[in-house]
Amino acid sequence: MKIMLVSLIKDYLRAEKPKKPKGTIFLRFPSLALANLASLTPEDDEITVIDEQISPIDYNMNVDLVAISVNTSVAKRAYEIADNFRKKGVKVVFGGLHPSLMPDESLKYADSIVIGDANESWKELLIDFKKNKLKRKYISNQKKPINLPTPKWEIFKKMSYLNTNFIEVTRGCSHNCKFCSTSVFYHHLHRKRPIKEVIRDIKKVKSFPKNFIFFVDDNIACDREYAKKLFKALIPLKIIWISQATVDIGEDEELVKLASESGCGGLFLGFDSISKLNLEKMNKKHNYISYLKSVRMLQKYEIVIEGGFMFGFDNDTKNTFRETLEFLKESKIESFLAMYLTPIPGTKIYNEYKKQNKLLTEDHSLYDFRHVVARPKKITPEELYEGVSFISKEFYQKKEMNKRIKRRLFYLLKNPSVKNLFQLIGTIAINLAFRDRIKNLSKDGTFPKSYRNI
Repeated sequence: MKIMLVSLIKDYLRAEKPKKPKGTIFLRFPSLALANLASLTPEDDEITVIDEQISPIDYNMNVDLVAISVNTSVAKRAYEIADNFRKKGVKVVFGGLHPSLMPDESLKYADSIVIGDANESWKELLIDFKKNKLKRKYISNQKKPINLPTPKWEIFKKMSYLNTNFIEVTRGCSHNCKFCSTSVFYHHLHRKRPIKEVIRDIKKVKSFPKNFIFFVDDNIACDREYAKKLFKALIPLKIIWISQATVDIGEDEELVKLASESGCGGLFLGFDSISKLNLEKMNKKHNYISYLKSVRMLQKYEIVIEGGFMFGFDNDTKNTFRETLEFLKESKIESFLAMYLTPIPGTKIYNEYKKQNKLLTEDHSLYDFRHVVARPKKITPEELYEGVSFISKEFYQKKEMNKRIKRRLFYLLKNPSVKNLFQLIGTIAINLAFRDRIKNLSKDGTFPKSYRNI
């Protein structure tokens, strides 16, 4: 049987010719979900992987089954692809966030959908397909422990990725942030893999450099005791790793120390907002001071930070952007991602905003965190756009970028190590990549056209 696994991307990053990828290589990542599915597929089945950022889809390819990973912002694109294949008699399966949260809509365009973790249902789905008994829905039990074979990273060979050493340790997050689609998808559960399986996978990675690992968890330190055991087990491996966590990781010095000793080079932290009122409304307990304390704790153990902030909350004002910029400068974090508050269908905040008539559009292709899709309370949509544009431009001005790079260079010279070298290279790469993306996105109005020359 011939299977096509598809990873989608927004149109501005979609490749137009085979093996002619778009976008900077530093922001181009393989889909670990597809590597997991490939590892669960029988050896006698033939797999073709299409990442739209690298190659366009060939509708004339001889395939029996097409499986597409779908999030909200690319759902329309998934439906378009499905229509084209189904007209040719090819069966199409959807998996991922959007089909799980919007199953009825998704079933209008697919022969079958997987709700929840695809790895729980994939083998059963393939058996049913071969018997010509494909079900309309496959619902995974997301309370079961995660047991996965080693990802089949070789499916990404010669696909223009910088690195494919992506490994999953845990899934989900037990927090209850109103805007978070991950919590809804995983039913507010945080599930862990056996640590020995994680170690097994690390020892089998194939991409150069083999000691660099990207743990793709939503919140790797959600269960602190598990995380401490994991980090202790990683220390002898002498790897360098990056991942995601919540800001409260900085409240536990032992945890941060172990993370650093185990090779943690950097973390993406979802700060979301510096407004206490916004955070309380979103069920988060932090504030400006607690954020700074957490940042200082991570910096004490030389862990680089990328901060994610969302704008468009009800208590945001025109001053919010300058106040956040002040925090970014005071905290001295290495990189920053500004996003618009985006109520993903299926989340609490989406239902709340829809009821309050605060949604500006139901075009889900715009629900990509880079478009204003909801009406804020204290500022206009235009002021929100101007504020996000302003803070993005100011943070990635050459002068500010050079300050951050010089700080990392100082750390390297003060304490020469492979990890500090990686951190310097990473800081340079991610800052240049985000700056380049601002320039490119000014072409379609995501940022003002004048930003092409920043």
